[in-house]
Amino acid sequence: MSTYLLGHGQTEWSRLAAQHDLWRDTLLTELTLSAGQAVLEVGCGSGALLEDLADRVGPTGRCMGLEQDPSALSAARGVAEKRPWVGLAEGDLRTAELGGPWDVIVARWVLSFLPDPAACIRRLSGALAADGVLVVQDYNHDGVRLFPDAPAFNRTIAAYRATYARLGGDLWIAGRLPGMMAAAGLTVTGISPQVKAGPPGSPVWRWVERFIFEHLDSISADVAAPDALSPAERQALHTQWRAAAAAPDTVLFSPMQVTVTGRRGSRR
Repeated sequence: MSTYLLGHGQTEWSRLAAQHDLWRDTLLTELTLSAGQAVLEVGCGSGALLEDLADRVGPTGRCMGLEQDPSALSAARGVAEKRPWVGLAEGDLRTAELGGPWDVIVARWVLSFLPDPAACIRRLSGALAADGVLVVQDYNHDGVRLFPDAPAFNRTIAAYRATYARLGGDLWIAGRLPGMMAAAGLTVTGISPQVKAGPPGSPVWRWVERFIFEHLDSISADVAAPDALSPAERQALHTQWRAAAAAPDTVLFSPMQVTVTGRRGSRR
């Protein structure tokens, strides 16, 4: 994808902040990041994760956020203004100067949007310090499901998956990351899958609900596209979702998130 499918603006930044709150511990527990280190986040958006990374390395460390959307980068300036050791740069990770060398580079929900993630991993690997680590959290999109079954929900998830694929993204990128990291000269040191589940009104329910309903137009704007939802399908989704929300036995399972860590060997 040449642009971020889900758009930018206050509504999306709010959704991403809630997404960060839901999944933050699954990533932060995998990070070997301590005071005084240098960390780069690519695709930092409006700065939700960047703030955590900056606080981990502290004022004796160095933290940089790279983001291609200027409006998102502007929203992230609040993180940098309170922390002099945080820098921000506007650019695309595929072409921008990455600086470094970095002890840790983090890419979260970025590579699944890009048509050549292997090339991105090679670039990121080259910006690591000796023994530096690349930490990627992204999708293996299996597992997302409503119980009892809701066919309109299943159809909507299939439409989102098809839209990502049609635009050059990959919602199963996590399963390919270890091979890509190995090909880029990194030693894979961790593969950690995480799934969340809950009833209506739970944090995972609200996360999936916001994603689906705030971005329905993204998969319906091009009515000629094979993955577009028809008006009848959209209405069926609303009807079945409301019924599921009111049922006492409903359980929602999230799509799987996977955190993959690769370590660069000592440079010769």
